[in-house]
Amino acid sequence: MRLVRYAVGAAGIVVAALAGGAPAALAGDEPVSIFPNPSTPGTSTTFQVDCSSRTAAGPATSAVLEGASLGLAAQIPMQPGSQTDIFVATVVLPAGIAAGSYSPDIDCSNGVTASATLTVNTVPGPAPPTGDGTTSTATDSMLTDAGLGLLGLGALVGGGVAAYRRRTGPRT
Repeated sequence: MRLVRYAVGAAGIVVAALAGGAPAALAGDEPVSIFPNPSTPGTSTTFQVDCSSRTAAGPATSAVLEGASLGLAAQIPMQPGSQTDIFVATVVLPAGIAAGSYSPDIDCSNGVTASATLTVNTVPGPAPPTGDGTTSTATDSMLTDAGLGLLGLGALVGGGVAAYRRRTGPRT
């Protein structure tokens, strides 16, 4: 199970690096980076924290994401990243999470506490039933009745012309 968590964490770092360069926590701007942000309900979201600090009592050995505000487990252990004091956790946001801003805390073992704002957007609903540009297949409308009547009339006229020509024979 640890191997799976480590692989998921490493994959999150790779995806974040490929999508937009180095994550903010590695760049030193913010202690926490979230990818993707904004997120949508039911999607995987990666949290990354930099637990280094000038006031910390040394390097961190672990970090915990407080997930209760997101509708997740109260404490989610984070996996060590590729650098000292970097920890990563990838979670799947609940499908029922409401749209809005969330600020979950992350606590590091060396006393550093950080938070970042995660924005959750709603998932667009299904498209309205406006049709797909093809001809309607409804069979109970007035236009269908009128069209069938015209087809019948055309067949009757065409049959009458053919019968008349046969009776009179070819013209010489």
